[in-house]
Amino acid sequence: MGTTSWSKVRAGLWAASMSAFSLLGLCQPTMAQESVYRWRVLTTDGHSFLNQADSEATDTVGRFGLSCTVGSGNVEVTVRMKDEQRAQFAEILKGGRYPDVVLSGDSAGRSVIDALKMTDDPGWLYTFSVSADTKWLADFEVTGALRFVVGKTIRDGDSLKVGLDAISDFRSQCTKKPQSPPPAPQSSLPWTRPDPNAFPPVTAPPAASR
Repeated sequence: MGTTSWSKVRAGLWAASMSAFSLLGLCQPTMAQESVYRWRVLTTDGHSFLNQADSEATDTVGRFGLSCTVGSGNVEVTVRMKDEQRAQFAEILKGGRYPDVVLSGDSAGRSVIDALKMTDDPGWLYTFSVSADTKWLADFEVTGALRFVVGKTIRDGDSLKVGLDAISDFRSQCTKKPQSPPPAPQSSLPWTRPDPNAFPPVTAPPAASR
């Protein structure tokens, strides 16, 4: 799970200088404009991105975005705050509580807020990290629903059942790939069986006469 110091999280909430979360390639041209709002996946430069959009040629996306380095085994979840959530986050900070995340439907699922960011568009964001093989993401692949609680008071999530194949593709790309064992060391010269007749037999010298 990704973690950061409380001082960095606190500073991040009140500083409006963080760069925007960007789903690379969602603005790229496409052959046909699709009109169905659905989960869509894009993989580029070794990174995979999942978001809700009505086409592959739009930069207007839903509140929830997921991303990973392909094969890393870790997924970052980025959420755009609703207006009322900003005040709720402020209350968590004023109370000195660390904004942890509890993943609904996963008894062992827990994370912490990695970052709180202010951007020009779409505004305040928060991010947290989870393992790609967590039950929470496995259920998301089946249902299209994300549910979680931040700081025990902020209930968040969404559900979209269109595009489950994109979720499956995304999880497959993010899952940590098994490492191949290193090749066994080999001698530079081929091994050959010793020839017992390669050397003449050793004979004892004749006994000296008295």
